[in-house]
Amino acid sequence: MSNAPESARHRALKHQQFRNRRTVYGTVLVAAVGGSIAFSATAANASSSWAQLRQCESGGNYSIDTGNGFYGAYQFDLRTWHGLGYSGKPSHAPPAVQDAAAQKLASQRGFSPWPVCGRGMPASLAQVSPGDATPPAASRANTRIALTATNPANGGRAPGTVFRTALAGTDRPDVRAWQTQMNKIGYRVTVDGRYGAQSAAACRHLQAAKGLAVDGLVGDATWAATFA
Repeated sequence: MSNAPESARHRALKHQQFRNRRTVYGTVLVAAVGGSIAFSATAANASSSWAQLRQCESGGNYSIDTGNGFYGAYQFDLRTWHGLGYSGKPSHAPPAVQDAAAQKLASQRGFSPWPVCGRGMPASLAQVSPGDATPPAASRANTRIALTATNPANGGRAPGTVFRTALAGTDRPDVRAWQTQMNKIGYRVTVDGRYGAQSAAACRHLQAAKGLAVDGLVGDATWAATFA
């Protein structure tokens, strides 16, 4: 984010950096149009709660700092963060402080500072504490759409399983199978069986390209899109 009105420039810059720089996420190859990411209207309207906004922006990781100039769960840039009266880096601030900063910014400017992930957020949510907002069950169901066909190379994944960054410390064969397939279709992720920040970042790009809810979670719909 920045203090200037934000538009496609903001997202184009962030995702250009994802493509062109090797950060702790790694280099993620995504389909691009005219040098910027082509986000679908469906993906742009994926968020309808603070929790979904965080998932879309950062995978819900309050301490994330990939080196691309955006920090924390809400991906503040330093100019915006300091302009709100906070010091240091957003990623070093406790979750409650980041939540308060996000709510403060939303009360001033609505959800325009998050032009993709904030699309579809009702203005009334600016009055709701981000720490109390959880995604409604109906919207989470978007990531659990039943598979119409089963791919034999499922790595032992059971339908309904959802990959989250909480799995980062566990080496899972189904995660490894997904990472292998992501590399085959052009997304450079480390095949280690651990669903961490790098895998979640690649997942969000895939979801945006496929018109799915952009939340960084690999459920049935995202799994099917990966192996389609």
